[in-house]
Amino acid sequence: MATRFVAYFLAAALTACQTSQPLQTELPLVKQMSVNGTNLAYVEEGQGDVVLFIHGANGDWRTWDELRPLIATRYRFVSISRRYHQPNPWPGDGKDYSVQSHINDVAAFINALGVGKVHLVGGSYGGTVALYVALQRPDLLRSVTASEAWIISDNTPTAKEAIASWREAVHQMSDAIERGDETKASVLLWNAVNDDRFSFDRAPAPRQQRWLANAKTWPLVLNGTSPPAVTCEQLGDLRVPALILQSEYARPPFLQANKRLLECLPPGTKTALVPGAPHIWYSVNPRAGANAILTFVAAHE
Repeated sequence: MATRFVAYFLAAALTACQTSQPLQTELPLVKQMSVNGTNLAYVEEGQGDVVLFIHGANGDWRTWDELRPLIATRYRFVSISRRYHQPNPWPGDGKDYSVQSHINDVAAFINALGVGKVHLVGGSYGGTVALYVALQRPDLLRSVTASEAWIISDNTPTAKEAIASWREAVHQMSDAIERGDETKASVLLWNAVNDDRFSFDRAPAPRQQRWLANAKTWPLVLNGTSPPAVTCEQLGDLRVPALILQSEYARPPFLQANKRLLECLPPGTKTALVPGAPHIWYSVNPRAGANAILTFVAAHE
């Protein structure tokens, strides 16, 4: 299980961590969209072209809420909860939880929204989903933004060394999952991503609760069907303008994921740094990330 856990872990998008940024106090109305036999919760705010956000592991639509007022000043901000994530129902036993099912759901959601092409944004696991949508359904997108998304195999010595740096954390999380303790695994994951074993304990209680609310999806991530293989050549033929975001303090596996992406994506692919933030930059420095997204989206209206 440990090897498979590494692969999914590198693909997993992670949500908000401890931060000096205040939590949003006024939450928007949560709506429902029926797609592919299940209901997906989503929120929206603002007017204009749609900028659609996809969360990652242990997340839901609230992952991006610190960006909502920043994006909504110029565009129609939309954030969804992927199937099985809060507050969505569990439509089955979880066997349909996979990157491909999320790709299909996002495509169906965009069609059901009825707004034409959208700008798609995802972080890590969510970024992986976003990039697959861009590859499989470019007709639905104006642009795609991904941060530290693992989508292509990398067997170089540098990549292997980056993965090895997570060995102890991976063993601990894998053991917790095997014992059926999704809560413990989620706490360990939070701490590992922040490179601080006390990070979760210091996080504000609302963030802890939000994180743990989706902890039971971890076994689904681990047992999900592997996504379709992608080659460097396929990424090089991407027909959708792409922005790759990099957090300043990302640990080696996430740095390597972006490095490999940028080696393959077409010339003209844009990059931007989110200063002072780790892999889960969304709440640590939302303004820098939002500004990079706004600048990129404005160039592809």
